Amino acid sequence: CRIVAGQQLAGSAANTIWGRFLEVVGASKNDTTNLTPQAILSIVRNNDIEGDLRAPSGLSNAKCRCIIALSEAFEGGELSDDILTSASDETISLKLRNVKGIGPWSVDMFLLFECHRKDILPIGDLAVRNGTAKLWKVKGKGKNGNMCAQKDKHLIESLHEPFSPYRSISSYYMYQLVDVKG
Repeated sequence: CRIVAGQQLAGSAANTIWGRFLEVVGASKNDTTNLTPQAILSIVRNNDIEGDLRAPSGLSNAKCRCIIALSEAFEGGELSDDILTSASDETISLKLRNVKGIGPWSVDMFLLFECHRKDILPIGDLAVRNGTAKLWKVKGKGKNGNMCAQKDKHLIESLHEPFSPYRSISSYYMYQLVDVKG
């Protein structure tokens, strides 16, 4: 849910919305025990989604629908904690991408930051592309020489290939690199 709530948002905005969402479902950043599919679905089934879930949390309609779909996938057995912790990267990706609103970026963020998988290179992430361009001093085929996820995919993969099967480490460094001034 956290990754969905933070899609396409700056860190501070994502954290604010995440905190509001946790409050709505009766959880907190320090105690997410109550953050369950059942808690989310009980709000949806018993109350006004707009007034009791979406608006108070600050989620967009699309993100709210995605979180509900994710909760329904858990309730229906398509997803489980066991699948998300022990299945292969490919299986997790397939299962998550079957949920409307979850795409490659969300899957990569989940595998990288929640599952701590060792060989994740999130090419769709702007910070990873910017860090790659900065470290290797390369221009991309995107607007103004920026790295483009589609057009520069093979270049980015080749630059990170020496780190395989530990490309998650190079990805982490790209996040750090874009925060360095100069």
